[in-house]
Amino acid sequence: MTGHSHLRAVGVRIDYDAVPRRVRHWVEQVLGAPVAEAVTQRGGMSPGCAARLRLADGRRAFVKAVGRELNADTVRLHRLEAAVLAALPVVSWRPRLLAGYDDGAWVALVLEDVEGHHPDWRDDGQVRAVLAQVEAQALELSPSPVGASVVPTLLEKLATWSAVLEGDLSGPKGALPSWFRSNRDLVERHLEALSVALHGTTLCQWDLRNDNILIRPDGSVVLIDWGISRLGPVWADIVVLAMEWAETPRFDEILSASPLLAGAGDAATGILLGIGGFLTVAGTWDAPPGLPTLPAFRAREGRRMLEGARRRLAA
Repeated sequence: MTGHSHLRAVGVRIDYDAVPRRVRHWVEQVLGAPVAEAVTQRGGMSPGCAARLRLADGRRAFVKAVGRELNADTVRLHRLEAAVLAALPVVSWRPRLLAGYDDGAWVALVLEDVEGHHPDWRDDGQVRAVLAQVEAQALELSPSPVGASVVPTLLEKLATWSAVLEGDLSGPKGALPSWFRSNRDLVERHLEALSVALHGTTLCQWDLRNDNILIRPDGSVVLIDWGISRLGPVWADIVVLAMEWAETPRFDEILSASPLLAGAGDAATGILLGIGGFLTVAGTWDAPPGLPTLPAFRAREGRRMLEGARRRLAA
């Protein structure tokens, strides 16, 4: 199987020592021991701190923390992740939330430190294991144990995509490719179909990609990062994971093999059009604080998604 571990946008991380003293004091209080070592994890698409901690007594934990001065939107995402993980059952395939901190300006999560590595998409066995775990989690979280008062819906995402696309299509020199513009009615029909297809009561992680998945030494799968989770249909996370291969026939093969997609119709093409179009336009926006590479990442991923949508429309 061809591997598609696409480069991600990288946030400007701060080291643990740069986190406010009050937050670090709280970490040591909830863990019950001083921090002896903090190793910053440089990957990820958020600014702020992400560090593996070794405590003075030998125990380990993982901390992620961000303040409004670094990126206000990331504060909101951390806050949502903390609320979601606090409400979910403790299982082996999600990192356990040990404690959460929120003083209005800074939000921090202390999580179980998971030993593992990101999946190698060239390894068919790892791909199958991840797909099986994503399907199992989708069924586990149907219906969602977290209510709509906490978690937004995918229909709200659709509204954002539609508004951004309409704004670009209405301008004389938009970012969207000519084939997208010349098939505007077809695109609108696919997005209109999503207004029905994206209804659902499943808690969708909606951010499943190579760097948000870990494989433990025993081969088991852990699905991490819940900051953009949404309520939607049971099949949504399979489509999100398959987008690792959006521009290739492997995308179609994954969807065809999953029983969760049996009643989804052609919603996947609409999602590629919506996300791909949104990312293409967003790739022209200024970089937000702490994410200097985000516009280039969005533009690159937008092209991939639209290539996949165009391929499916031509089939």
